[in-house]
Parts: sequence; structure tokens; C-alpha cells
Amino acid sequence: MTNKKFNTISDFLEDDSFKNWARNQKLSDATFWENWIENNPDKKFLALEAKDIILGIKFHPYLISKEKIDFAWDKLSAKIDSKEHQKNEKTRKNKLAQWAGIAASFILVSILSFYLFSKNDHIVHNTGFGETLDLKLQDGSTVTLNANSSIRYSRNNPRKVWLNGEAFFEVDKKHSTNAKFWVMTNDLDVEVYGTVFNVNTRKEKTQVYLQEGNIWLALKNGSTRKMIPGNYISYSFKENRILEDKEYISPINKTSWKDGKLIFSNLPLEEAMDKVTETYGYKVIYNTNFDKNIFITGTIPTTNIDICIQAIQKSANIKIEKEGNKLLIYNL
Repeated sequence: MTNKKFNTISDFLEDDSFKNWARNQKLSDATFWENWIENNPDKKFLALEAKDIILGIKFHPYLISKEKIDFAWDKLSAKIDSKEHQKNEKTRKNKLAQWAGIAASFILVSILSFYLFSKNDHIVHNTGFGETLDLKLQDGSTVTLNANSSIRYSRNNPRKVWLNGEAFFEVDKKHSTNAKFWVMTNDLDVEVYGTVFNVNTRKEKTQVYLQEGNIWLALKNGSTRKMIPGNYISYSFKENRILEDKEYISPINKTSWKDGKLIFSNLPLEEAMDKVTETYGYKVIYNTNFDKNIFITGTIPTTNIDICIQAIQKSANIKIEKEGNKLLIYNL
């Protein structure tokens, strides 16, 4: 992979490792390509263009009428057929033009969709493993999106958001209208006026921690719960029950991730490694004779897996080895 020449967009598009990086599917490929682009600044533009082609243009298909989709597809098919007839005469420059034509066709459909149907459009923000994202919504509220998470909301109503993963909210209170703010998950809906709170939707449950203000939870089983600052509730619609209900928890234990770190205070190692999996995407495998009755206290970063591993090894007095997308854990 390191000896291959990348001089055209086609060279990138035909490389499996590059496609893994573009789709954020393999950490080792991501590391390689981030370093490669940094060391080859003259090729950065080509690489990013190729990435855009691989990812395509994201839009909601239900926003486009069947007639317009058929028209765009016929136009695209005719373009591809025309290129196919000239296959024996194509040069690398022609191949590049073909990819550009395909991308342009999708862009045309996307722009048309946005122009005609923008009122029903939704805005989506995503994060990959090992990264966070700070957002400011149109209503003035701020959201910090944790690793491997997504948030979606209507362009015309940013005060009703759908969350998958974890996010920290600071909701702007609308004194003049007293407008509500909603966070929707598979397990429950969070009703807010203006407050600071954290929501985590992983592992078929939703965990809500309230730092400031007051909120109401509308559980999917039909019941409701009011929360006050310091409260922490974990609810699973699948199990149809509240898994945890704690009156007071320090903010640092539930929201430190937004500052680029995880703080563990006498936490079982298995739970700590679950957090590592959520943040970095690694699968954790314990040695056959591993003693899981270990508690960990300390701080680990959410942006550097190597430093994270070193910190856990030192705190728990264990050995951790990286093997592909796995973390192998042994007793010392």
C-alpha cells in the first residue's frame, strides 16, 4: 500500500484501503491515510475529491418525485452508455471525466431536491470513532456530539432532535414563547424548556443525566418522570423498566467526555472497557483466565487510543494488546 502511486482520482477509487478510510470503517486504514495526506499535501485535493465520490451525496429519497428520479437516472445511464461505447479509446483523463460526470449527476439531483423540497428537509450531523463535534443550533442551543453518534432535526424546527449515541445539551430557554425543546430516542422523549443535560442511547437503553434545570421524561411505556439537577435515570423500552434511578451523581462522572476525557472512580474494569468500545470502536476480548473483579480509578483520553491503553494498564495492573480492531486483555 505504501509503494503505490496515487496520481489520479481513479487510483484512489480503486484502492480498498482508501475506501475504508473514506467510509470510516477501519482504524488502521484511517491512521495510514491521515498520515499519508499530511505527508502528501499536493495530493490532498485529489484525495478529498475521491472521498466525496465514494461517500456520494446524502439526501432523503422521499423528497424527490419518482418522475424526477427516473429523469436523472435516464440521464445518468445515457452518460454511462456513451462512455462505454468509447471504452477502447479512453485514457485516464476520460476515466476521470466519467467519475466526475457521475458525481455531477448526483449533485444535480441533490440540488434539485433541496430547491423544491427544502421545507421538509432534515439536517444530520455524524461523528466517527475517537471524535466529538460541537454544534450551535438555529435557536441558540448548543450540542456536543460524542464519538460514533448522530443527531437529526428538521431544518424548520431545530428544537426537536432525534439522537443516536450520546450528546450533551445546553438548551437556550425561550422566555418570550416558553417554547419546549425535545430530544427523541428509541426508549423515551426528553421534554425541556431551558437546561443542561446529557443523553446516551447506546446498548438498547437511554441514560439521562440532568446537570441544571428541570426536565420531564416521557417513557415509551406511557409513564412520565420528572428530574431535578443531579438525577440520573437509565430506562430500557425493550425490558420495559427503569434500570437505574439515582438521586445525585457528580457531573464529572457523566459529562467529562465532552472535555476529551473519561474519568473513572472505582468503576468495574468491564464497564470502563465498554466506554472504550463506545469511544474508539474496538472489540474487547478477555483472556480465558482473566479476573474481571478489578476496579479502576483514573482519567483516560477520548482522542488517543494508545495513551488510553497505557492509562488503563497502569491503573488496573493488566496487559492490553491491540490486534486489528480488537483489544486483548490479560492478567499480569
